[in-house]
Amino acid sequence: MLSYLEKLSRFLAVLLLIVGCKLAVGQSALNGSIVDPVGDAVSGVDVQLRTKKGAIIRHSVSDAQGNFHWQPVSPDQYVVEVPAKYGFEAYRAPIHFTHSSQPFLKIQLALPTVEAQVTVESADSTVTTDPTENRDQVAVSSQMLERVPVFDQNYIAALAPFLDQSGVGTNGVTIIVDGVEMKGTGVSASAIAEAHINNDPYSAETNRPGKGRIEIITKPGTPQIHGSFTFTFRDSVSDAKNYFALTKPFEQKRIYEGSITGPLGSDQKTTFLVSGTRQEDNLQAIVHAQTPTGLISTNVPTPIHDTEVAFRISHEFSAKHRVSLQYNVTDTITRNLGAGGLILAQSAVNAQAREDDVIFNDRLILSPTLLNQLQLFFEKDYDPTRSVSPLQKIVVDGAFTDGGAQADLLATENNMKINDIVSWSKGRHYLKFGVNIPNLSRRAWEDSSNRQGTFNFSSLSDYVANRPYSFTQQAGVGRTVFWMNEIGTFIQDQIQVRPNLQVSLGLRYDWQTYFKSIHDFAPRISFAYSTKDQKTVLRGGSGLFYDRTGATPMADLKRYNGVVLRSYTILNPGYPIPLPPDIPPSSLPTNLVQLAPNTHIPYIAHYSFGIERQLSKELTVAATYRGLLGLALFRSRDINAPLPPFYASRPNTNLGVVRQIESEGRQVGNALDLTLEGKTGRWFSGLAQYSFSRTNNNTGGIAWFPANQYDLTGEYSRADFDQRHRFNLLGTLNEDHWLNLGVGTKLYSGMPYTETSGVDVFNTGILNARPAGIKRNSLETGGNVELDLRWSHDMHVPSKKGDRAPLMSFAIDGFNVTNRTNFSSYVGNIQSTFFGRPTAALSARRLQFSAHIKF
Repeated sequence: MLSYLEKLSRFLAVLLLIVGCKLAVGQSALNGSIVDPVGDAVSGVDVQLRTKKGAIIRHSVSDAQGNFHWQPVSPDQYVVEVPAKYGFEAYRAPIHFTHSSQPFLKIQLALPTVEAQVTVESADSTVTTDPTENRDQVAVSSQMLERVPVFDQNYIAALAPFLDQSGVGTNGVTIIVDGVEMKGTGVSASAIAEAHINNDPYSAETNRPGKGRIEIITKPGTPQIHGSFTFTFRDSVSDAKNYFALTKPFEQKRIYEGSITGPLGSDQKTTFLVSGTRQEDNLQAIVHAQTPTGLISTNVPTPIHDTEVAFRISHEFSAKHRVSLQYNVTDTITRNLGAGGLILAQSAVNAQAREDDVIFNDRLILSPTLLNQLQLFFEKDYDPTRSVSPLQKIVVDGAFTDGGAQADLLATENNMKINDIVSWSKGRHYLKFGVNIPNLSRRAWEDSSNRQGTFNFSSLSDYVANRPYSFTQQAGVGRTVFWMNEIGTFIQDQIQVRPNLQVSLGLRYDWQTYFKSIHDFAPRISFAYSTKDQKTVLRGGSGLFYDRTGATPMADLKRYNGVVLRSYTILNPGYPIPLPPDIPPSSLPTNLVQLAPNTHIPYIAHYSFGIERQLSKELTVAATYRGLLGLALFRSRDINAPLPPFYASRPNTNLGVVRQIESEGRQVGNALDLTLEGKTGRWFSGLAQYSFSRTNNNTGGIAWFPANQYDLTGEYSRADFDQRHRFNLLGTLNEDHWLNLGVGTKLYSGMPYTETSGVDVFNTGILNARPAGIKRNSLETGGNVELDLRWSHDMHVPSKKGDRAPLMSFAIDGFNVTNRTNFSSYVGNIQSTFFGRPTAALSARRLQFSAHIKF
């Protein structure tokens, strides 16, 4: 006979089986298909099922026939979403699961310029707890970028004003294209699908905060032929004259740009994408300088010719496995680069920047909940720079720069980048982990700069009196080879704690050569809480972000070691011959660059708290407070500077300037961002953002020196990039009407600059001493006001019956249409006749004409 425990266990097993069957019956699966606007299947599309609160509970990828399938879910109201990452507009529709339903959903995607033909509700501008959908971000689609004024089709420059400079690293703005960190977009403008700033601000996947990076997603290849071609033209005939130009210079710009995508073969499993642009920019810079013979205001031709081509082949081995191979080439040639303002024409350089890239991408869906993405990137750069003139360089502070640029340099680079990211969803968790290797690079610099030397004068009167305050020159082989390796790894868990509460926890580690980074672990945390009415989200977060130096500081450490290059500085030299004939330059003490013993990578703690509110079906507003604390920031200091109190002699007379790179700086910042995004009726669609901020620090960056090398009193002040008020707007007015306008607006308050005495008080050879009692960055420039407008008109080209009509459009863009003079390059030297005044101005009003066809 069965024991009591055996009978009880069997009863429980039967009970669990019954309950499990009931649960299975009470759940519903979903099948569906993805098609394009003409009804053809679209493969490789990520389809997401979300709760009403925004949490992702199912996702699937369409197979070669466009079909997808989800595992059963409990009866409830859900939302089906397809992100706008495949060359189509985003798709979003509600769906209701019942106990008995086995629905089949047919999703018809729409191209950005083609009206959607679907029988679902239009997309709402809902607020969700998803960190990638925070309403403090700047998210623009290709459709929007085509409708707003974008100068020279440069989408990066159009979005850059929305960045926060306190989040930008030493190496500049981080540009991430399809998950890979790059120097540019890699593809031409028409091949860009969307762009984001502040997408998931505390993501552990990158080393920069959200407002310090621009993320670009390019259009994929499609099984049908689609193309886009644009011709853009600009001529100075229709432009206003720059404030500092005596005569309006002749300028002309021509841009030929396009992309085409389609299938390779008949099985539609292999697709291609070709994009390219050719820019012929015949610019002129305006020189406005004071010389002994009087004021010089002249125009200098500065032509730029740029060619960029990209070719990508993608192949789908199965619904779960897709690979692509892409080749990019960029070749930019510039002439008289650097001329303008106080710099005369012969002090400019001629330069070329050639970059060849090969990108391999492998996406493998291991299971419905497990995805692996591997990206390999190979880069080869060739960047020669040559001075226009071989003469000695003459710099008269606050007056003019003459002679040769003394900037001859050949830099080459062979680099490899590796990304391998695993994504895994399980219950309430969405886990991502992997490695980011942005640089495994071998670089060579052949430095022939400053071989004739540079004379520095503190004022125009000193130049007339033949009285320079310093002379610098260098000699030696100049060639150095070094490796710049940067490696990062991360793990992040996005947890749906409750239907209305989501928490993200992440940890990142970054390492780079030359700088100690054994402890550079960067924790990240963020949360989002939705109220019961699903109209308001409270969002906050905090995280550490470590900096990266870039190549130039590493090259300085390798070159200026007293062997590769011998650089020397002479104070109060003779002119035009700095040394007596009996003193050879080789006998002078050499300058060095070195690291401080305790130098390590700086880090900044960012933290924020904000509230987001859905005002209407298609309009949201967000208010976000941001704070930051930067520690161990980079600066440079001459540790062999003449000693106080007389500053007459160096401690080590066998050495000259000993530039020591230190991590001793400090930075504190606070900001309030107000962001309005979406549609206000039929009249306006776009985004507007206002920032009220203040950032103070005691360093200007890794190449910055304090005025007094032994006393940093007065250095802690406004940061170089500090602006109290910033307002940016990008959007369209009356978009679907023939009387439409794209609008771009920038309203900025002034930026700080430093008042200097014009005297090398501390005998360092650096003319940055300030008058007694004056702090760094105590002066302020004028503000900036710019209004840009775009009018465009679309018309369908007649086509055969059954064919989709090509779309042709014409546009006129006006930049700085009010023709306001926005000054730049203010002079802080109190001995200069330009003291407190600008020596350059941003461009006056310009018109740009374009013709565009899409099919």
